Parts: sequence; structure tokens; C-alpha cells
Amino acid sequence: MKNSLIIITLLSFFCYCPTSNAQKKIYWFSDNTKEYIQSIKTSSVPSSMVIDTTRLLLASLPQYQFNLEFAQSPSIARLLKKLPNSCAPNRIKTPERLKDNIYSSPLNIALNLRLYYKKREASSILPKNALDNNKRLKSLAALFTGKSTYTLGIDEGRSLGGFLDKQIATLEQHNLIIRSGGEATTSLVKMLLKERIDYIVDYPVSVNKALKHLPTALPLASVEIAGSPGYIVGYVACHKGPLGQQVIKDINQSLQKLYLSYPFYQAHTRYLASNDVVNFNQAYQAVFKVKIPLKNDP
Repeated sequence: MKNSLIIITLLSFFCYCPTSNAQKKIYWFSDNTKEYIQSIKTSSVPSSMVIDTTRLLLASLPQYQFNLEFAQSPSIARLLKKLPNSCAPNRIKTPERLKDNIYSSPLNIALNLRLYYKKREASSILPKNALDNNKRLKSLAALFTGKSTYTLGIDEGRSLGGFLDKQIATLEQHNLIIRSGGEATTSLVKMLLKERIDYIVDYPVSVNKALKHLPTALPLASVEIAGSPGYIVGYVACHKGPLGQQVIKDINQSLQKLYLSYPFYQAHTRYLASNDVVNFNQAYQAVFKVKIPLKNDP
């Protein structure tokens, strides 16, 4: 993997010229899964919110040749900083990333990050007094009182938004299991079911999809986290240079049209539980600043 990334980096530097046709070639890095890359390239079948919205966006930008590549999240951060013709979808804005990248208008809205854990017969894995009066987890720190040996599984380089990133940063290292590699949610769910870790934080849509692909998966218990935002917004991030700025400008123009289209709206809602649609509609209007598209809209 490291060798291939080095080769990509060298080729980009040797071939990139601001006045040449190489400007139109954009490396599009994702840590989602290798299957995500393949699905974008070869299929039009709905697959996931990230895949479906990305597919619509890339189809609206024929002036660019997007080379889709898989990379782990920490590698993506380094590549976006180094390669003048690089972008990545579904990135969360953080102060550190804003130093090196330029961000598009919002691309995706994901509802309701929750804490997940495996139900155990002997006793509840949630410590006493960890929940508030509304049955929400008071904080991630409330899981690890005293000399707790419980562990929270997280994916290296992944942001869960500023609110939860700050909480994770305050936890003791022995209470964290940091994994690297692709297929973050699926791998963490497997670890949770095998009791190699005790908790994960993720989106219901992602966890439910991961469980469907596991032959012997059992239902997981979950709880809301007090104070956590009702939704998280994902953006396209590009290299902070002249080409990256032009790509983001073109992406933003396309997104303004996509927000008004029913296929883009459906790319989000087809993966939601029916009781989540009302909350999503409110977020859609607040984030994208448009009315909800109708089914007969283009």
C-alpha cells in the first residue's frame, strides 16, 4: 500500500502542470471500502448514501477525470496535503484539516451517532449512573469510571465531529482500541460481537448495513449520547491549491443543483428508517437551505 501511494505521489508531481491537460485528472480518495470504489466505477444500483450521492456528484462533473483510489484515513490526510490534484468525499471538517484542505458545500447528512454495545446476559455493560434522566449517555467518559477495563473501538484517523472528538481525546489510552484499515464500521461491529471491544460509536444506517452482511450477527443495543449533534455533515475536501480551489468551485455549482433534485434527496432517505425521515427533512432544509424536492423533480 505504501509503495503504491508513493508512486501515485511521484507521478502526480512529475506530470502535474497548471497549464496542461493533467489539470482535469483528479485523484479521488476514499477510506469507505474497496467495494465502494468498484461500485462507483461499474454499477448504477443503489448501494449506500455515500456511494449514491458521490455517484450523482461525479456524473455532474464531466470536465474532470476522476481516478478513484482506496486509502486509509490517515493516508488520505497526507495525500490531500501533498497532491495538487487530489480530493476526498464525505470528510468532516476539523480545525486541523482546515489548515491543509479546502472544503466544498455539504455533500452528505448522516443522522444520529449512537453508542453501540453487545447485550450480555450476566449484567448490563453500561456502568451505573452513566445515563441521564432521559436515558441518554451522559458522556463517553461516563463509561469508564474508576479502574474500568472496558474499551471503546475507534478507527484511526476518523473524525466523529468536534463534540465527540474532544471527548475521545480525554479518555485513557487503555480504554481505547484504535484500529487501522478499511471497512471501519464492519470491522468494528465484528470486534464488538466477538467481545474484543465493548463499545463503538457509529451511525444507525452504517451499523445496520454492517449487520446485514454478517451471517451470524446478533442485534446490538444502542443509546443516544447527550449533547451530541442530531446529525453530522460530510463534505468534499481537496488540496488547498489553485486546482483544488477550481474543483471545489465546480463541485459547489453542481451541488446547488443536486440539492433541488429528488434523486439526491432519495440517495439519503432510501436508507433511513421511516421514523427518522421527519428529523432528516428538517436537517435537509437547514443544511442545504432548500425545500424538500418532490418525486417528480429532476
